[in-house]
Amino acid sequence: MPIKPECIPEEPGIYKMLNQAGELLYVGKAKNLKKRVSSYFHKTVSDLKTMILVSQIDQVETIVTPTEHDAFVLESQLIKTFKPKYNIMLKDDKYYPYIKITSEPFPRLLVSRRVEKDDAYYFGPYPSIGSIKFLKKVILDVFPLRDCKQAITLHKKEKKCILLDLEKCLGPCIYKSVQKDYALLVQKLILFLQGKDTLLLKELTKDMQAFSSEKQFEKAAKVRDMIKKLQQLTSKQHVDLCDLKHVQIWAYSANSTHHYMLVQEWIHGKLLYQHGFYDSIDLSKEAFTELAFLQLLNRMQTWPDEFICNDFLSDYFHQYPYIQKKTIICPKIGGKKDLLDHAVKNATLSLSRIQQTPKRVPLDTLRLLQDALSLEDKPLIIWGIDISHLQGTHIVGSCVCFAHGKPLKQFYRKFDIRSVVHTSDDPKSIAEVLKRRILLAKKESEVLPSLILIDGGKGQLNAAYHVLSDLGMTRIDLISLAKKEELVFKPGLSQPIRLGLEHPALQLLQQVRDEAHRFALRHQRSKRKKYLLES
Repeated sequence: MPIKPECIPEEPGIYKMLNQAGELLYVGKAKNLKKRVSSYFHKTVSDLKTMILVSQIDQVETIVTPTEHDAFVLESQLIKTFKPKYNIMLKDDKYYPYIKITSEPFPRLLVSRRVEKDDAYYFGPYPSIGSIKFLKKVILDVFPLRDCKQAITLHKKEKKCILLDLEKCLGPCIYKSVQKDYALLVQKLILFLQGKDTLLLKELTKDMQAFSSEKQFEKAAKVRDMIKKLQQLTSKQHVDLCDLKHVQIWAYSANSTHHYMLVQEWIHGKLLYQHGFYDSIDLSKEAFTELAFLQLLNRMQTWPDEFICNDFLSDYFHQYPYIQKKTIICPKIGGKKDLLDHAVKNATLSLSRIQQTPKRVPLDTLRLLQDALSLEDKPLIIWGIDISHLQGTHIVGSCVCFAHGKPLKQFYRKFDIRSVVHTSDDPKSIAEVLKRRILLAKKESEVLPSLILIDGGKGQLNAAYHVLSDLGMTRIDLISLAKKEELVFKPGLSQPIRLGLEHPALQLLQQVRDEAHRFALRHQRSKRKKYLLES
């Protein structure tokens, strides 16, 4: 059936993309189905993964939903049920770190564990947190940019820190006139992180010569020192790859339980980025390779000049017309073979680490929890809420998230309590945190939990129940866990539930409760420390 965007409704809902064989390729949600689906077929589409997806689409089916939030829920259910290959996200060996340059008036240099949808620049992922911390240290030594948490504007003076006195920052907090120099420094850093250090060194050499000819010898000396440090840093990584601009090395490894794919990106002879993907051996080798390739497309901006891989991966790459024109190398001897062997070794080592990581809490434990507490649904997503304060001051709240019994830290949230001042009122504070967290989840179209765990007794539980009742969400299961005897309180029950200390369900609840407590206490200490420094 031919695709006719004009027949698609301009309403919220989900869309399903299928190929000629009727296989589901992709499921997406949209506030306006017609606009979203039509955008895939614009000539201006440049995203590599989208190009490949569109080339395989034969028909599009839509389902209209009452609201955008309903579309989000339906999309999630369909992805979990049918696992379309363009939706599936493979597990990463770990959250490889990125260098982030923020989009503020005076950008900051940060290390980030994930790429967010903001206007910042991201470079990476890098092979390890150790390598990125060293790189950040060297970068800040060469490029005196800020990495503080302070919000700095273009006009108003802010508090300065010691880095300005040590001449390790241009000091935009105090000196607003450095905006132009600061922006040039950021541009130079971006060139360096893109692997264009040869071009950067040429520009710096010109700057040094210009300062020298103008007899600004102090500035010339600073640029000279910058050049020396950059040359030392880049020379450590250099490997002869025939001066190619961009090379990807693909290395595959497997054992009795998992596949693993390691992809290293070499730019101008330097290993800049490394990606790792793994999944269960239940997938075929071919299906896993395709998923790894599709997932990497989300991070790729351009094709590499060369793919270095073994014969199996070479056969896979040749099926794509986008890659046939590129050079695919399967080295048997020489330096490129050594690089491929080293990548395979790294993939194998990463694979061994996966076996050492603890498995997620079995669904049986979640079923035990559901049965023990007579919950409406299996608690696949659990929120844990706690309050922390010091004798009624610096009151904060936390809400942690567990999915399938494991912490999901990207959905942790912390709150400064507004409704309680200069006293302690845990029930009222709990109510504020829960209400703000639910409203935030709705605003960001997050999936709501199936179980909410409150740290405390009946008072805290009742306060939380009133919030759910006011919001019309009493279908969400709610419990509280009192520390003293580890009793579980539940709305509507006159007596608490006592689970044995060895009961797996109680141990999971304790883990959620303790994590919420840790996260709240950490925020409270940070707030107290900041207050002491300011005073």
